[in-house]
Amino acid sequence: MKDEIITLILQAEREYHDAVKNAVNEAENYANESKMRQDADLEAMESEWRRSEEAENDKFQKSLHEDERKMIAEMAQKMEQLRKSQKEKMDSISERLKEEVLSLYGDR
Repeated sequence: MKDEIITLILQAEREYHDAVKNAVNEAENYANESKMRQDADLEAMESEWRRSEEAENDKFQKSLHEDERKMIAEMAQKMEQLRKSQKEKMDSISERLKEEVLSLYGDR
């Protein structure tokens, strides 16, 4: 009977240790799975952030190119206006000089 009790105690102790080992293994597996899920979630968030940044950057670049195109067109228009204005001034100055020269020759 004493041997049976010792055997039962040893068996209970082994079962207890096995149960503790099993619980530790399950806890480690749960922790690893949780970490893997968190890593996957983090990677998904980082990917979404990168896509969002790329989309915003693309919008910004398109806006910059459109603004640049508008500025170039406006600059070309202003240069044409300046050229016309300078031509009108030169024509006016030329006409006045011609009148001045003619009046000088006419005074003789």
